[in-house]
Amino acid sequence: MKRFFDLKTRFSSVHDLMKFRITEILLVSTAYDGFVLEEDGQLAEQIYNQFSDLSIPFIPRIHSVTSLDEALEALATWNIHLIITMSRISDMTSFSFEKSLKDAYPQIPIVMLSYDRLTAEMIAQIRSTTCISRVFYWSGDSKILFAIIKCIEDEHNVVADSKQGVQVILLVDDSPSYYSQILPAIYTEILTQTRYLVSHAMNRSHGLLRVRLRPKILLAETYEEAMAIITLYRHNLLGVISDVKFPRDGRINPAAGLELVQTVEKIVTNVPFLLQSEDRVNAVKAKEYQAHFIDKNSPNLLHDLRTFVLENYGFGSFVFTYPDGRGIAKANDITDLERIIKDLPDESLYYHAANNHFSRWFRARTEFEVAEKLRYIDALDFSSVADIRTYMLKVLKSYFQKYQAGVILDFEGLSKKDIENAFIKLGSGSLGGKARGIAFINSLISQAQLTEKYEDLQVRIPSSFVICSDVFEQFLESNQLYDFAAGTSDEEFIAHKFLQSELPAAIQKNLEVLIQHIHRPLAVRSSSILEDSRVLPFAGIYKTYVVPNSHSDPAVRYKQLSNAVKLVFASVFYASPRQYAQNADIRIEEEKMAVLIQELVGERYGDSYYPAISGVAQSYNFYPYYPMKPEEGTVSLALGLGKSIVEGERVYRFSPAHPKLNPMYAGPRDYLENSQNMFYAINLGASANINLCADDNCTYERLSISRAETDNTLEYIGSTYSSENDCIYDNVNRPGPKLVTFSPILKYNRLPLLNIIKDLLRLGKQSFGAEVEIEFAVNIPQDREKPKEFYFLQIRPMVVGREALEIQADDFREPFCVSRHAIGNGFFQNIHDIIAVHPDKFAMRHSVQIAREIGELNSVLAKERRRSILISFGRVGTSDPWLGVPVSWSQMSQAHVIVEVDTKEIHPEPSLGSHFFHNLTSTNMGYFHIPDNSQPNNSLDWQWLLRQPVAEQTEHVLLIRREEPFRVRIDGRKFQGYIYK
Repeated sequence: MKRFFDLKTRFSSVHDLMKFRITEILLVSTAYDGFVLEEDGQLAEQIYNQFSDLSIPFIPRIHSVTSLDEALEALATWNIHLIITMSRISDMTSFSFEKSLKDAYPQIPIVMLSYDRLTAEMIAQIRSTTCISRVFYWSGDSKILFAIIKCIEDEHNVVADSKQGVQVILLVDDSPSYYSQILPAIYTEILTQTRYLVSHAMNRSHGLLRVRLRPKILLAETYEEAMAIITLYRHNLLGVISDVKFPRDGRINPAAGLELVQTVEKIVTNVPFLLQSEDRVNAVKAKEYQAHFIDKNSPNLLHDLRTFVLENYGFGSFVFTYPDGRGIAKANDITDLERIIKDLPDESLYYHAANNHFSRWFRARTEFEVAEKLRYIDALDFSSVADIRTYMLKVLKSYFQKYQAGVILDFEGLSKKDIENAFIKLGSGSLGGKARGIAFINSLISQAQLTEKYEDLQVRIPSSFVICSDVFEQFLESNQLYDFAAGTSDEEFIAHKFLQSELPAAIQKNLEVLIQHIHRPLAVRSSSILEDSRVLPFAGIYKTYVVPNSHSDPAVRYKQLSNAVKLVFASVFYASPRQYAQNADIRIEEEKMAVLIQELVGERYGDSYYPAISGVAQSYNFYPYYPMKPEEGTVSLALGLGKSIVEGERVYRFSPAHPKLNPMYAGPRDYLENSQNMFYAINLGASANINLCADDNCTYERLSISRAETDNTLEYIGSTYSSENDCIYDNVNRPGPKLVTFSPILKYNRLPLLNIIKDLLRLGKQSFGAEVEIEFAVNIPQDREKPKEFYFLQIRPMVVGREALEIQADDFREPFCVSRHAIGNGFFQNIHDIIAVHPDKFAMRHSVQIAREIGELNSVLAKERRRSILISFGRVGTSDPWLGVPVSWSQMSQAHVIVEVDTKEIHPEPSLGSHFFHNLTSTNMGYFHIPDNSQPNNSLDWQWLLRQPVAEQTEHVLLIRREEPFRVRIDGRKFQGYIYK
């Protein structure tokens, strides 16, 4: 037993582990990007939240800068360990910025973090420069920052730490987009296991020790790099995860991974080896080499990867089997392990001990001392299996004596917090897009001292509670919903299954406390990690539920709230998000859902609840008319809840630079007929009978403007139409029909709404480094003695400025469609299909049926993976069937170009503030608006189009298909678009 005595001396040097730690980071980015990575990611909590009870001191600090001068100043001031530059494709040319930093501080690693998916040429260009250590892809999940830090630390520490027995996992992949997904997943699983050990440590020093003993992850991008690592750390190799195709001898080798498997088997035996490939043929080859295989095209890639790691690297439960593979029992923790070993059949105990399964399981958990003791079990050293059992139980007993005084985590409930207008996190992980925008603007409002700046109008955010993204993963895992959700497209079935599942216990307790303190209706909104990003907004793709929160029984209120949270989780797997992600060339599994719960802004009027004003403001105007300019922005206002705006119904639009400029109506009567005539509210009276389901409209009610007149909510926003002299008066004190014009505010400044909007747009643009869109609501209390309240609800970057090319008209081709109101930029090719509503069969009364027919033909294209041009009348994607065709995103997912055509009867304004329009521009789709076919500069040649071959047709809709593609060109600078014959 002398060898175990020597172990004590050997492991005493483990305190020298992880000598290189990243505690100071220089982040070169816009102000908003810095906020997202540092505040939304909650770096300290993200990395060490599970160890907070041990007060680990080494928490990285981020120094955000936006210029070279600021970067050099920070480098001269602080001992920076890592530089992260956030770049876009347009920035990846000279790398002069990175070279300047590398020349000044050659010892500091520089990592590039890109929003854009990079081509092979771009990746090669980046790797050719010596100033950049690694390049990673930013998909919206703040865990990538944690993975970057740990990856750089591991590369620096592995040489010294491996001498102390620390294990190594090798990842071989040359694609930044893939290893940027995989690394966070592996690190998450490693730290999940480390958390158990830390929580059972004897003291803080022992807990720190467990953190430092975790396995190292090394990244290789070529065959030569992989072999160098395998050769050097062959005695510490816990496993290999490798792509099949990656560089060898300076060029891409389609079988490099297969060659690596054969070589590794000769050097180290029984090392779990996982091959990944987009080519299913490699699954057969992997089996020949006794390697595991995962299809990179699988919708469950990350889930499958986590499962492999848990089952093969000793990170998951210990599964006891007979030598022939028959299962016996499963140990979830060390307590289970000891209990099962006492009664385990002799043949199973000997099988696992002789093959070092116990040793590997403890080694993966950083318990090297126990692993070393169990590693040397040999049948020759023991007279019987009973002696092996006695020895193992003795080792485990000694282990428990060290950890029996474990630390118990204490949950601190919301009852101890002041939640009035607060922003509170529930659970751990990312805040998600919506919530990070709220958190960011909340800090901005405070810094800019806007809270009390405006007379008679307070600026704030509503009380907000964020269920962070890790809760979503826990919910799916604990209820085994991954495979289920991936295997069905029935939204009602998905919703039912999620409603039957249980939220994590800690979140249940949080929600029970929350409803005891909040007595207003609650908006339960999606806040996914990809939502409201610079590249893809996912705007309106997920569900938002409003629960009345008015029932007298707290149990009913809790059930409604928890069901709403579950249904937001479920909406990740609905048709629209899947189609949207597919169109954007991203994996829906990359998505993780946080949930934002907010007090609903408004007042109670009888059994109805709504705000006086809801609004959406954009800093860039896609449709200016004289004297407006695009950079002056646009604002959409509505009475009641903002659902009217985001779903493209009739609302009031104006330019903040020209607030007194009336909309372009023919006259007062036309103004009356086209202004907002209905508004949305929440029905509080039906709170006991609501049945939440996949449809998120069950708690809304549509009310007429006359109801608002009865509630006295038109004072600040209404006008009166006089039929006697055919004019509009800017007040509601006269008899006559009422209009929603916002004239008392915009013309007479009864509220400083315009100044607030301008301030927030300006602050947003400065902080994001991009055009922005904000959502807000204004509460005007029935008690006029109380101050009015401006509530900031959401901010997101707009996708503007991609118009890098100036597109010229094709003089050699004749267009059949011309628009001077086009959005997008570039060439749209390889489109052979047009879904067109037949002009002779279109009628507004059939718009809902037409939407269904468009969806049917769209499904045909989806199965064939063909993109199309969609031509329809009125406003596409509106929820008002009398303004256009109310198609959902999933019903038009294959459309690459949208053409909206006005008729003599319908000519609504384009859906500028709608979620539909925001997603359309953000996914690089083309958009044409034909306001009047009689105008030569805005035309569509229906006679020519209807002569084209029809592949399929329904009662109202045609699917036109031809061999020669329809060529589309859009000049984003001039708003001009052409579709050629």
